Amino acid sequence: MEYKVTDKKGNEIFTSETLHPGEVLELELEARGIMKSHFAQSLGIKPGHLSELIHGKRHVSAATAINLEKLLDIDAEFWLRVQMYYDLQVERNKLKEAA
Repeated sequence: MEYKVTDKKGNEIFTSETLHPGEVLELELEARGIMKSHFAQSLGIKPGHLSELIHGKRHVSAATAINLEKLLDIDAEFWLRVQMYYDLQVERNKLKEAA
């Protein structure tokens, strides 16, 4: 299954914004009214680790992506794709700065 961000007409949207999956996770938790401390426990990690993920200090691993899928019913592939795009954008920005 392929995921793309599209506008109302179905055109794919590209952005130069660097979005960490933790930011998406935080928005999802807020939208669902889920307390971060309870979610961390359900995810099987310490609250501090969840905070680090939300603040972009930790990456989404395959294991974390699968657990997010189970808890939020959002495909693991989505979380890994957001992480991959984030990592690529960070590296591209480094190359631009070095040039």
